[in-house]
Amino acid sequence: MNSAPGILGSLLAGLLSFLSPCVLPLIPVYLSFISGESVSNIREGKARLQLFFRSLFFVLGFTAVFVLLSLLFGGGMQLAGAIPIIITRIAGGLVILLGINIIFDFIPFLRTEQRGHTDMKNAGPVKAFLFGMLFAAGWTPCIGPILSSILFYAASSGNALYAALLLAMYSLGLGLPFLLVGLFFDKAEPILNWFKQHMKAVKIISGILIIIFGILMLTSGLAAISRGFLKLGFALEEYSKTGITPFKQIAGFLARWFQYQGG
Repeated sequence: MNSAPGILGSLLAGLLSFLSPCVLPLIPVYLSFISGESVSNIREGKARLQLFFRSLFFVLGFTAVFVLLSLLFGGGMQLAGAIPIIITRIAGGLVILLGINIIFDFIPFLRTEQRGHTDMKNAGPVKAFLFGMLFAAGWTPCIGPILSSILFYAASSGNALYAALLLAMYSLGLGLPFLLVGLFFDKAEPILNWFKQHMKAVKIISGILIIIFGILMLTSGLAAISRGFLKLGFALEEYSKTGITPFKQIAGFLARWFQYQGG
């Protein structure tokens, strides 16, 4: 199981989804729906903790849906355990295709957008959670290429629990910026505007990163990265026994971390 590359890749994929054209430009609208406050009030920092609390439930809502999807994908692929290499190769090819689509947008059904709407005028934690679930269901076509890449990789692992971990990390990458923007909207707004102005470059970079991830799946490159982590872990473990005293403890800690990630 290529744990470290897959986990880090899932986290990055969540961040790329946050920067997608159907999420980033509408962040103020989402925050307004979640909190029940106007965008101007949010900009002034009113009800900051309330917004953070409800944003947390919003994130938990779409996390629940994404993790459920991972269990369905990962659990289903356990039946095909006899041909894991073939599954990984097919999934890698599909991920490359999705990465190319992010750049050139040639798959029609992945550009459709069916947003789930709900009345958030008297917003509360339960409504924020439900809105998060609607977000996951309604915006999946828009963030589909990136989300599908992680789902294909999760499915190829043949391990439902690992698949759930991958989608939880994806949700963290997507949800953490929501929480930070909700807390520091006045400071984050200029950064959001900069990304809006460079959305084309963001799409191209996102597509290239997804293509590279697909190539690593297709060529067993993720396994090579894990083996590299393992070798580095053993080298650090040796240094922790024979190295200079102030750095031996640090080397020992890093050795265990790299060995765990490589395993």
